[in-house]
Amino acid sequence: MSEETGRDGLVLLDKPTGMTSHDCVREVRRNCPRKFKVGHGGTLDPFCTGLLILLLGKATRLAGFFQGMDKAYEGVIRFGEGTDTYDRDGQVVATGPAPAARSLAEWQEVANGFVGPHLQVPPAFSAKRVGKMRAYEMARQGMTPELEAVPVHIYRFEVSPVDERDLHFRIRCSSGTYVRSVAKDLGERLGSPAHCYQLCRTEVGRFSVQEANALGDPFAAAGFIPFDLVDLGFPVHGVNHREERLLLFGHKIPAPMELQGHEGLVKIVSPAEHFIALGRLDGRQLQPSLVFPPS
Repeated sequence: MSEETGRDGLVLLDKPTGMTSHDCVREVRRNCPRKFKVGHGGTLDPFCTGLLILLLGKATRLAGFFQGMDKAYEGVIRFGEGTDTYDRDGQVVATGPAPAARSLAEWQEVANGFVGPHLQVPPAFSAKRVGKMRAYEMARQGMTPELEAVPVHIYRFEVSPVDERDLHFRIRCSSGTYVRSVAKDLGERLGSPAHCYQLCRTEVGRFSVQEANALGDPFAAAGFIPFDLVDLGFPVHGVNHREERLLLFGHKIPAPMELQGHEGLVKIVSPAEHFIALGRLDGRQLQPSLVFPPS
């Protein structure tokens, strides 16, 4: 067990296939002190591999920021078979011929049609709520959940054919985009049933699977980020001891000139360079939004 076990921070984990995100949380929690908090910054489907960000201790309060970050994936779309879950774990519900042969440029032209903002209907087998039930709970009971289209943004969608049935892809998209739905919709556009056959999440915001640890050694130094060093992409402002005390009690402090006009959050660090708060400008003052008292 690493000396990092039980410390606040992030574990960048390379999730293996066949495990749920909650399985991984339980496995890591098993190696932490009793009642130590462990959460995640956004789930991955069981068949999916790649970057899963686990949040330890104080960092669990940052979950919403990671869940809202853009994501990048790579994988394989398989044509000729459509499944009820839009991935390889589902039941085949449609079969048909693969799309006609195309040049790489022609394939890319089709993929480019998905780039940009648009509305996407989530899969029936998703965690979206329909009334008091999850959509997947309804689907498993044979019901058809009525899901509304939601706005998503695909920033990049690069494709290259593997063979007549399989298409390799790389995609970068906004949070909330279902890549499984992209696979299914691409098949429909080409007149061939399709599903997502392989999927790996390669990036979450500025974090990469290349930095991640294996589940067998989750606390290795390479993929562990101490809480004080967590970088959410916000400006960093250091305070003195008096300002630190005020912030920790929820009081405002004067904002420096360089932050005037900044509309987002600010990471606030103490004289000892501890991450003590996230704040937001309120006029010419800095108002703490989330406070992280010393352990």
